Amino acid sequence: MVNVRKLLLFFLDTGLTLFSGVVALFARFGFNFQEMFRYDESVFVYTLISMVVYVLNGNYSVVWEYANARDFLLLIRGSTVSYISTLAFFYFYRDVVLPRSVGFATFLGSMILIVLSRITWQWLTLNRKGRPTEKRIMIVGAGDAGVSILEEFEKHPHLGKVVAFMDDSPRKVGRRVRGIPVFGPIDKTMEYAEKLGVDEIIVAIPSATRQQMERILENIDLKRVRVKTLPSIRELMEERVRLSHLKEISIEDLLGREEIRIDVRGIENLLKGKRILVTGAGGSIGSELCKQISKMNPEELILLGHGENSIYLIDEFLSENFPNLKKKRVIVDVASENLMELWMAKLKPDIVFHVAAHKHVPLMEENPLEAFRVNILGTINLVELSKRVRVKHFVFISTDKAVNPTSVMGLTKRISELYIMAQDAGETKFSIVRFGNVLGSRGSVVEKFKRQIEKGGPVTVTDPRMKRYFMSIPEAVSLILQSILYSSGKDLFILDMGEQISIVKLAETMIMLSGFVPHQDIKIVYTGVRPGEKMCEELTYPYEKKEPTLHPKIFRVKPDLFPSGETIHRAVLSMKQAFERKDTKALLSEMIKLVPEAKLNAGVSD
Repeated sequence: MVNVRKLLLFFLDTGLTLFSGVVALFARFGFNFQEMFRYDESVFVYTLISMVVYVLNGNYSVVWEYANARDFLLLIRGSTVSYISTLAFFYFYRDVVLPRSVGFATFLGSMILIVLSRITWQWLTLNRKGRPTEKRIMIVGAGDAGVSILEEFEKHPHLGKVVAFMDDSPRKVGRRVRGIPVFGPIDKTMEYAEKLGVDEIIVAIPSATRQQMERILENIDLKRVRVKTLPSIRELMEERVRLSHLKEISIEDLLGREEIRIDVRGIENLLKGKRILVTGAGGSIGSELCKQISKMNPEELILLGHGENSIYLIDEFLSENFPNLKKKRVIVDVASENLMELWMAKLKPDIVFHVAAHKHVPLMEENPLEAFRVNILGTINLVELSKRVRVKHFVFISTDKAVNPTSVMGLTKRISELYIMAQDAGETKFSIVRFGNVLGSRGSVVEKFKRQIEKGGPVTVTDPRMKRYFMSIPEAVSLILQSILYSSGKDLFILDMGEQISIVKLAETMIMLSGFVPHQDIKIVYTGVRPGEKMCEELTYPYEKKEPTLHPKIFRVKPDLFPSGETIHRAVLSMKQAFERKDTKALLSEMIKLVPEAKLNAGVSD
């Protein structure tokens, strides 16, 4: 079938070229057939030369149903080469004469007719698939991304018809882009959507910030029209925008779209050719670290974790997207001294990112011994082994819950911070990165709200006053990598998380984005503060001073007060002894002695 189609187009081009030549003769000589017959051979020669050139030019290697401007330039090139080749032929072969006006008219006519034939072919082919009457689409953003989406719908008209653009640019409003009218400003999106009978609105502004997305959505009735969006510019990278990129609008589009600029070259120079170990590599932060590190050409990436399934999944992703990446999969508990010693001595990593930890606050309230074992003993184990095998950089991932901790989990993270900051200067540079909640992590409040909304509610919030910091996982990981460039040997960094967000507002927004009315279609129920939870999070202690770095979202923290290294090591020894006795009460008592700011729930138990 494909060969028949190519043959059909070939004969069509041949016929159009011959037709153009005959018309050119009529234009030159009128109805003086005697004069025309003197030059008719030249038109046949032009056509024969063109037939050869069209094939060699690749006119029939294009699927014209999906042709773009570059493909049409191919036709123009073929016609031009045909004309030049014909002129060259008649320059050397004098027995047949081609009048200059006839030759040029044949060239011009054949080129126009062949291009028009492909446009008609494309139009007829696409319309055979069915007219796009089932869904009317409006695109917010008449820029490059919006035009790319329009082109995709033109190629797949059965998926919908774009009827309008919305934009704020005075240069575009009131004009047309690819034949589609541009209305504005964006604040009037819903007004025009109702006038035009729009079924779906696509926000095609990958660079949109959180504030811009909020402004766009404020003016759209999500109960009346469906809204989709493109991923952020960071996620799209340099890929061409396609319909497959479109996704339902989500809370991540409002809270996690800020573009983070990092020194990619500087980070790559640091990581390139290095053996890099990521603990907790299968988790939310760990897996994203692996993805971003893989782009920096490390010598080897070591994926370490306790859960085999999560390590398998990140390994599969890296194998598909970075086939040349050298990897090692290690299934081990970071608190296992013997096994960790074996692996560290064998692998000898240059850089360690310690992400592995128990993070669920209520669960750790019920399991303080396990929290201590993994979060503190695991960290101590890795710190000491890193020094022994001369790791160059050790990066510890902490949390805002380590500040004035009210939970066992937060307390274990704070003690880990203190232990790392108490290390003597040596070959290993230690740094801590402290930040708040990330969007989309497993077990997060966002994931819980999604499940509750899908079930029709109610959405459960612990307290209407509850607030939290939020940042997207890729943003947080980018800043973690950037912070290594500022490490001087023993540093505590915090990330600028912006303003804390009300959890109630978060729930209401997620309900609204799902097309429901908060408190009416889906109820919000308050369940009471859980053990270990705070109303608001903090990123620094009162005695810690923030100092700017070269990056506006990364700050170095300098404490005015800090326990001595001897005090910390004595406290850790006492904790270990209590742990070995399985004495939960004594263990927690020793932990609070070291971090007197901690205020744990009285009901904490093993």
